[in-house]
Formats: sequence, C-alpha cells, structure tokens
Amino acid sequence: MKTKFIISLCFLALLSACNTGKPTGVPLSLTWEMGENGVQPGVCEQTFYIKNTGKTELKNNWTIYFNQISASSSLPDDSAVLVVERIASTYFKMYPVQNYKPIAPGETLHFTWRCRGGIIKESAAPQGAYIVCTDENGIEQQPQNIPLEVLPFTHPSQWTRPGTAELPYPDGNYMYAQNAFFSEPVEWDEYAIFPSPKTVEKKEGSSVLTKNIRLKYDADFANEAGLLQAQLQSLFGCTVSDAGETVIEFICGNPSPTKEANDEQYELDIQNNQVKITGSYAHGIFNGCQTLLNVLGNVGKLPATLSNVRITDYPDTHHRGIMLDVARNFTEKENVLKLIDCLAMYKLNILHWHLTDDEAWRLEIPGLEELTAIASRRGHTHDESTCLYPAFAWGWDATDTSTLANGYYTRSDFIEVLKYANQRHIRVIPEVDIPGHSRAAIKAMNVRYKKYINTDKQKAEEYLLADFSDTSKYNSAQNFTDNVMNVALPSSYRFVEKIVDEIDKMYAEAGLKLTVFHIGGDEVPKGAWEGSAVCHDFMKAQNIKEIRELKDYFLEQVLPILSKRNIQPAGWEEVAMHGGTPNSKFANSNILSYCWNTLPEWKGDQLPYKLANAGYPVILCNVTNLYMDMSYSRHQSEPGLHWGGFVNEYNSFDILPYDIYKSVRNGLNGEPLDINAVSKGKVPLDKGASVQIKGLQGQLWAETIRSFEQVEYNYFPKLFGLIERAWNIQPEWSNPYDERKYETAKRVYNAQIAEKELPRLAKLDVNFRVSQPGIIIKDGLLYANSAIPGAVIRYTVDGSEPVETSVVWTEPVACDVGLVKAKAFYLGKKSVTTFLKSLPIQ
Repeated sequence: MKTKFIISLCFLALLSACNTGKPTGVPLSLTWEMGENGVQPGVCEQTFYIKNTGKTELKNNWTIYFNQISASSSLPDDSAVLVVERIASTYFKMYPVQNYKPIAPGETLHFTWRCRGGIIKESAAPQGAYIVCTDENGIEQQPQNIPLEVLPFTHPSQWTRPGTAELPYPDGNYMYAQNAFFSEPVEWDEYAIFPSPKTVEKKEGSSVLTKNIRLKYDADFANEAGLLQAQLQSLFGCTVSDAGETVIEFICGNPSPTKEANDEQYELDIQNNQVKITGSYAHGIFNGCQTLLNVLGNVGKLPATLSNVRITDYPDTHHRGIMLDVARNFTEKENVLKLIDCLAMYKLNILHWHLTDDEAWRLEIPGLEELTAIASRRGHTHDESTCLYPAFAWGWDATDTSTLANGYYTRSDFIEVLKYANQRHIRVIPEVDIPGHSRAAIKAMNVRYKKYINTDKQKAEEYLLADFSDTSKYNSAQNFTDNVMNVALPSSYRFVEKIVDEIDKMYAEAGLKLTVFHIGGDEVPKGAWEGSAVCHDFMKAQNIKEIRELKDYFLEQVLPILSKRNIQPAGWEEVAMHGGTPNSKFANSNILSYCWNTLPEWKGDQLPYKLANAGYPVILCNVTNLYMDMSYSRHQSEPGLHWGGFVNEYNSFDILPYDIYKSVRNGLNGEPLDINAVSKGKVPLDKGASVQIKGLQGQLWAETIRSFEQVEYNYFPKLFGLIERAWNIQPEWSNPYDERKYETAKRVYNAQIAEKELPRLAKLDVNFRVSQPGIIIKDGLLYANSAIPGAVIRYTVDGSEPVETSVVWTEPVACDVGLVKAKAFYLGKKSVTTFLKSLPIQ
C-alpha cells in the first residue's frame, strides 16, 4: 500500500450542500496521483480519486478549485466525466459534465486526465483544493477547504520526461560518486570564513580573548559598537564593560591602500590579547566586526586562543545581494529582519525586495488603498472585486492571514525594515514590476475605477491601468492573459509617479535616500496592446510604427520620473535589450541591468557581456548559478522549479563574472562541457568593460515557497557561492584556469560549509538543506558516504522511509535486497531519500 502525505492542512471533513443543496454534512476526500510523462508527445497523465465518505450520493452540483504549477487544462475527451479548466495561471477548476454519474456513499471516482506539459516534482502536485456547491436555486454555498493527499512518486516515469534532456537521476550510485569527490582531506584553520579575506598574515605567537570585553570607539562608530556588543553577548555570553580585560578597539584610519577607494575596506589585528579594527568608514568597521564574529564562531566559544594575525580585506564588488520575492507568497516582516541578519553576517549589502507582481501587491500606498485592500489578498472570487484569484496554494479564504497568500507591509513596517537594514549597512532596492507582471495593480485599479465612476469620473480614471475595450490576445510566461498595463493611458504614468513618490517619502522618513528603483520590465508577452484602440490611436498620433515600440515609449516616460528625483533606474535584462542586442536608445541612461538568462542552450549567455560592452552597468543574476528557487537536484522530493536547470551550492561556487562562459560546467542533459572551449565564438568582455560588472545577486522567486523555513532552505547552503564570488570576483584557480586548483578550492569550500557554516546557522535557528547520502552495493556489501563529514547516514532495507531510529551505517555491511533507502541526518535536519535498486534508476 502506498504511503500518503498531506500537502495542505485543511478541515478533516467537508460540510457542504453537495448532496441535497443543504449543508447536511457530506464528507469528501480527495487524493492525487501522478501518472506518466510522455503518454503522448508533450503530454502527461494525472489522476484524482474523489471519495464520497458520507451517507448520501454526491450529485453534480459542485466544483472543486485547486492550484497547480506545470499543468494545463485537460485535453478534450468525449468520454470524460469531469473537466479540468484553467481559470488563470496556476488556478484551475474541476467540475462534472454530461457523462458524470452521482458518486454513491463509500465509492471513489477515479478521474484520469491528460494535459500538456510534464511534471517531475512532488511539489508540482495540486494544492489548496476547496469545493463550492450550489443549492437547488443555483446559489453558491460557502466554500470549504478539502484535505488533499498526494501519493509519493515511486516510479521513474513520474520524474522522467521522454525526449527531454535531463541530468542523471540522483540515485544511490550517482550520489556515491558525487560525494566521493569530497572524501580527500583538506587543510584550513580558524581564519577560513565566508567570504574569504583578501590577505591573512599570521604573526608569531597567539592571543587569548576572554568573555570580559571592553569596547573602545569614537562616536562615529557607535552603531557598529552597539551591534557588536549585542552579538558578543548573544552568541558567546560576553560581558561588555569599561573594566573588560579583552579590548576591542575601533580605529578611524586608512587601512593598507587598495587600487581604488573602497569604503568597505578594513584591517583586523589580533595580538597582545587585544583586537583592533581599522577602517576609514563605518561600513569597513562593520565588516571587520563580522570577520571577528565569524572567526570566533569557528573556534566555538570564549575564552579562545587565536593565532596572532593581521587581516586586510575589501570587496571586489559593491553590489552583493539577494532578491526576495514576497509577491507570489508573502514573507512576514519579522522574517525579513531575520534574513537581513543573515545577509549582514556574510557581508552581503543589498536586499532587492520584489514587492509586486501578477499575484499580489505587498506595500501600503497612501491614497491607493485598493492596492492592499484588494491586491494583497487571494481567495474565492468570480470577478476579483474583493480580492484576487487564489494562486499556488492556500485555499479559498482571503481573510486568512496565517497563509502566505495574504498580507502586506504597512508604511511603518517598510520604514522599520529600511532602518534595520541600514543599521547593518544593507541597502534595500524596491521593485515594482511594470508594465508587465502588473496584474495585481491592474485589478486593484479596476476596482477603484468602479468605486468612483458614478460619482467622480476624474478620480475613477486618475490611476486607471487598463483599456476596458482592449481585445488583445496574449499569454504571459506564467499563463496570464491580462497582466500588462496599457502604456498609452496618461493615467498609467500618474500611477507610476504616485508609487515612486510615496516610496521615496518612506525612505526620507527612514532618514535615507531612495537611490535605485527597480521597474522590472521583463516578460511583456507578444500580443499585448495589439487589440487596444487606445494604443493604436496613440501610435498614430505619435507616429509609432510598431507595437513593440510602445515598450520603449513607456521607458522613455518612466526614466524622467526617476531622474528628476535623482533615482537610478534598474530593470531585468529585457529593459536594456532590443531583440537580441542592446537597445542603443538607453545606453547612456545608466539603467542598472539585471542579467538572468545565461543558459547556453537558450543562446542567452552572451547578453551580460553584450550589455557591459555597450556601456550598461550590469548585475549578474545567472539563472544557471544564482537562481535560488531552482531545485537543488532532479530528485522528485526536492522542491523548486527547474526550467533553468538545477542549482546547488556548487553551481553558485562555479560562477566566474569575468569569464562567464566557464560558469556552466554541464549542459541541461548533464553532459560535461569542455571548459577550455566554451568561450570560443562568443562575445568577450571588452578590455575596460569589466568595470560595468557591478556585482552579483541571487534570486528567490516564490512560486514554490510554502514557509519561511523553505526560504532559508533555498538560500542555504547555495548562497555561499555567491557570498564568496561577489567579494572575491576572480578566484586564484580561474586566471589562468587550473583544474587541479579548482578541485582543491571546491573541496575546501564544501568542508567549510559542512563543518563550520551549517553548525553556525543551526545555532542561529536558520534552516538549511542537508545533501543526499550516496549508497552502493559492491561485492555484496553496502557502502555509504556523504559530502558532510559529520552527517549520520541511516538506512532501511524493507522499503520503509529512514527515520531517526533507523539503522546507522558505519561500515560496509552485507546486503542482498532489491531496494535500499538512506537519508543523511545532521544538526536536526535530514536529507531527501536516496534510493538504490538492484537495477539502476535512469
């Protein structure tokens, strides 16, 4: 019998009017099973099991709603008893049709349906199911969430797509070979931290640092002293007073000179049982404090004996950050603050906050209350007059603030985050995605229009973003048909200016200057505006010949809005591109271009250098290395997306900003690329254009996020590669490229993560991923290994899932069974299950 797991916590029973039209208490259970991929070319098969657990038959007056990524409407089938129909993007409904017969008590309807696409992840199963019934008059009754159970994927056809290039499946044999790479011992000491300091000069002798601390500093560094004191107390139990025996002194001065001025540079001296941190600016002093704290964390406790040392350090880039998407699924303010603490600990200095998208608007804007009253909530609706459609998961209730569907930041929340980040020398860059990805704003402004149109026409139209007579036919990348602002309406620009001004005021109230505003600008689908008479009339009046020129026009209007406020514009790479080449119109506009499409198979890996060579400042956001929402592996139980491949901590380690084509070491099919030949025939980075590579950023899109613990899981440990490379942009092994040095550096990197950073995160109650163990059978003996030296490997041979009480593997043991399962356990976390069958899974 197959084990089931619950994908969402809902009511244990369904009370509805589906049997008689009255709420007489008819329970219902719903189970989903993945069938096969490729049952027809480009088609997969799924099955719903709908069981009537009540005492009366289940008639045809019901509709079940659910959300599912990677699915589409059911293909036409004249014999079908049910139909699955897409409402919008991930939101579907399933309802009876002519062939349906009432489900008798105790009976289960097996409904198998086919749809275009493929599913290889359990996290792509349907979620957030609820049912709506109608009474005898056709009036809808109260929606009710349904327990939705998902059968685990157990067969290769469920995670393999015929005809699609895919990485090898991470079974026991594959993982054993991968983990064996890290079996060689490496050397490193207490000064091995993330990011690696530029120079670590060991001195003769050692110093003892105690728990009794005295801080010496000038008033200019009072903020940094306060933060350091709090960390010393919470992490090491220190007492800070004027009588402390271990002196930590901040010195305002010029550290050893670098090639160019760098306000983040610092020098850390430990000798004579004292610590001195020197920097010309507060940010440099702060960085020195993080180095000290991480070194002490490596030792583990105070008092501690450390080798005398002088560390001189500075970053190679000034943009080292992450992008957090809170629009798709919400992250509460307290968790944003926790994440900021993690960024600060590793000297990351940018939080790119993706506040709006098709699925929600998450920031209070005074004067435009509809943006949060309507567009920060998702629930059951037919016209989106009170909330947006459900998306991704969570069910029907738009008032349920316990889910990640619903929520927003008040002005005071936003200002608090700005201040908190600034204290830790982190700059917050807000993103309001326009003109595409704007569905939430469009729907909210439609509600505003309808609210005022009969009483105040000017107010109704003041911020309108849609042409109600628009008949354009398009389908966005996320399967929306109505997510693009109408750029021919003057009200669209009033809206943009209103948003910029209100956010600018929030920065000012926080005592800060809004220096960069990210407008998104990506994925405007082909076909947008083509059916708008307003757009065509406008084009005629402006002598605009092609529809796509409207996007340039939009940018030409938005740039002055920002420039007159001294705000640098930023956007995804599409903003700076015209087809496959840089858009010459905006080459001198200082648009910060975030380049994400680095898939060799998509011919996108040359875009960053094309833009840098054309004079655009570039932030590298490589999907192949830095998309944190890409699943760690092909394993069916690893959550995440995979359209851009799979990204783990080694992919982020591989990124080479100044030799970008060598950042990808394997194709989408897993085949190794010739690292010495990958750059041939491709656009090089021009001499002098390296200054246009402003930094690196890791993106976490939130379509598959279901908790803040999963946010942390996706960031750690894969964020460590970015932490290291954004600080040290050109590693020793890369120039010239040396494979042996690369392998040694990769082993050291892995050891640092496993033995120091994961324990550090565990102490701070930060979630992280534990990688799979490897298992093989050789000469009748079971062998196991892990990339984490301290992990405990537990296994089973009876088909059950390994748990904390399962047998621990410590040495080769006789094994002749057909199926072995193993998990790695480490610091209270566990890996997904590694399978080893007598016949390898491919």
